[in-house]
Amino acid sequence: MTVDLTAIEIERRLTAIETTLPTLATKADLEAMRAEWKSDLHSLTRWMVVTVIGSVAAAGTITGLIVRFVGS
Repeated sequence: MTVDLTAIEIERRLTAIETTLPTLATKADLEAMRAEWKSDLHSLTRWMVVTVIGSVAAAGTITGLIVRFVGS
């Protein structure tokens, strides 16, 4: 009796695995995603650096103008 139940359980688990298998990412899918993420990260980093440099320049300009016209 336990052999029949074990075979049924194995069949059920195998069916679940075979159903899930086609939806899993392949090695090529993961490599493509990694390349896309790397490109996006590079672009985002560039924008962050430009934004920080611009903000520092704007703050320095504003501070210089305040000191020049209001300061002493």
